[in-house]
Amino acid sequence: MITTLLELSTTKHWMMHPPMLNALRIGIQENIAGRIVLTAEQTIKRMAYAIGMTANGEKLQFSMSSNDDEGNGREPSEETNKFVAVLPVCGPITRNGDACSYGSIDFRDMMIQTSNHEECKGIIVYINSGGGSANAIPDYKYAIDYAHKQGKKVVALVDGDCYSAAMYLAVLCDEIYYVNVKDGFGSIGVYGGFYTMKSGEKNAYTNETWNEVYATQSYNKNEWYRKATDGDYSLLQSDLDALCEEFMSDVKAARPNVTDEHLHGATFDSKEVEGILNDGQSTLDELVNRFLADADAKPKNDVTATNTNTNINMEKYPLICNACGLQAGEIAVTEEGAYMNASLLDSLEAHMKEAEQKVTNAEQKVTTAENALAELQGKFDELSAQVNAANEAKEVAENALAQANEAHSTELSDLNAQHTDALAKKDDELKALAKAKDKEIAQLTADKTDAEANLQTAKDALATAEQTIADKQAQIAALTNEAGEELNSGEAPENNGEGVKTPQLRTFDGSKYKTNVERKAAFQRFLHGEEEK
Repeated sequence: MITTLLELSTTKHWMMHPPMLNALRIGIQENIAGRIVLTAEQTIKRMAYAIGMTANGEKLQFSMSSNDDEGNGREPSEETNKFVAVLPVCGPITRNGDACSYGSIDFRDMMIQTSNHEECKGIIVYINSGGGSANAIPDYKYAIDYAHKQGKKVVALVDGDCYSAAMYLAVLCDEIYYVNVKDGFGSIGVYGGFYTMKSGEKNAYTNETWNEVYATQSYNKNEWYRKATDGDYSLLQSDLDALCEEFMSDVKAARPNVTDEHLHGATFDSKEVEGILNDGQSTLDELVNRFLADADAKPKNDVTATNTNTNINMEKYPLICNACGLQAGEIAVTEEGAYMNASLLDSLEAHMKEAEQKVTNAEQKVTTAENALAELQGKFDELSAQVNAANEAKEVAENALAQANEAHSTELSDLNAQHTDALAKKDDELKALAKAKDKEIAQLTADKTDAEANLQTAKDALATAEQTIADKQAQIAALTNEAGEELNSGEAPENNGEGVKTPQLRTFDGSKYKTNVERKAAFQRFLHGEEEK
C-alpha cells in the first residue's frame, strides 16, 4: 500500500477521473495513518483465474494468481486439456497495484505466463475501471503483443466502466464486448496531476522547510517539475499533447469507425457506441464457450481460425439464414456445429451466385462510373487550365493596373508639388509687389504731405506779402494827403515830429529746418509772433 501511495504521489500523467484519483490517494493515506481500517474482506481483490475443460467436456475453474486457490477454484491438473484465462482489471489502474487490484506489472506477467501455455485457447480481460496511470499502458501493450505472438486472442469484456486508461487497454484487445447497456465507455484523453513544493517553502503541518539544491551540471534534471512550480507548464503540456496524440492514433487504428466526437474526453453509454468503441453485448460464459469450442481462438489478424462451436446461436447469423431461405435461427445446430443439408446448400449457392452477379453488375456500373468520372475529370482539368490561364491573365492585368495606378499617383503627386511650388512662388511675388506698392504709396503720401505743407507755407507767405503791400499803400495814401490851408485844419500826422511810422516787414527763413514738419511747426510759431528758440 505504501508503494501504491508513492506511485500516486510521483506519477504526472493520468488517464482517469480526477475525483477518483484524489479519493484513492486519501483512502490510502487514511488507511496508513490508521484512521480507516479495511477488513480482510474489503481488501480481497478480484483474482485472476482460468476456466478449463477436460477431455470429457467437464468445466473446471482454477486460480491464475497464486499457488493457492484463494477461494477461486482449484489448481489446473493434467486432465485439463484446454482453458481460457480471465484477467481482471478492476479499480484504479497503477503499475504496482494495491490490496484491491492488480497493477499493470502483475497483469503483464500473468498474461505472459498464460500465453506460454499451449492449452490456453484465449484470454479475456475483464474490465471495470475508470482509468489510471498512463505509465501502465506500455505494460499492457507489451503483454497483449506477446499474447498475439503466441497465437492467443485477447478479448475485452466490460462490466461497469471502461474509461480513459481502461479504454486504452480495451482498444489494444482484438474485440470489445459489454455486459450491460449502461456500461460506460470513452473519456479518451490525458491530463497531468501532481503535487508541488517549491524549494524554501514550509510544510503547513510540520513547519519543516523543504530545500532543493541541484548540481550546476544538472540543469535539465526535474526541469518540467521546477518550471511547473513556477507556473510554467509548457514542458508538461508538450508531453501531455504527445501522449494524447499517441492515445488517439491507437484508438483510430483499432476502432476505424470512431469520429472526432469520440476522441476528446466525452463519455458514452455502451449502446451509444456499439460498433464504434465496442463490438456488442455478450457475457463471460458466451466468450468462454467460444474460446473452448475453438470457434474464434486466434487473434483478429490470424485467418486460420475455424468455427467448431457446439453452442452456436444461429439467430446471430440472420444473413446466412436468409440466404438459405430460412428465418433467423432456423438452421439446425448439432454437436458438430451448424447443420446444412443439400437443399440449404443449393439455396445458399443460388444466393451466392445471385450475389456474385450483383457484384459483377456493380463492378460494371463502377467501371462505367469510373469512365464517366475520368471524362468529367478531363473536362474539369480543361476548365481548370482555362481558369488558371484566366487567373494568370487577371494577375497580369492587375499588375499592369497597379503599375499604372502607381505611375498616375506619382505623376499626380509631382503635379501637386509643382502647383504648390508655383502657388508659393506667385504668393511671394505678390507679397513683394504689394510691399513695393505700399512703399511707393507711403512715399507719395509723404511727398503729398510735404507739398501740402509747402503750399500752405507759400499761401501764408503770399498773405503776408499782400498784407505788407496793403500796409504800404495805406502809408503812401496817408503821405499824399494834402495839408490844410488854415491853421489847425486838416488831419494831423500820425507821427508828429518822428517821421512816418512805418511797419517793419518780418521775414521767415525756412532753410535752417531739415524737414517739412520742422519747417511747418516753425512757420506756425512765426505766424503767431512767437520768438524763435
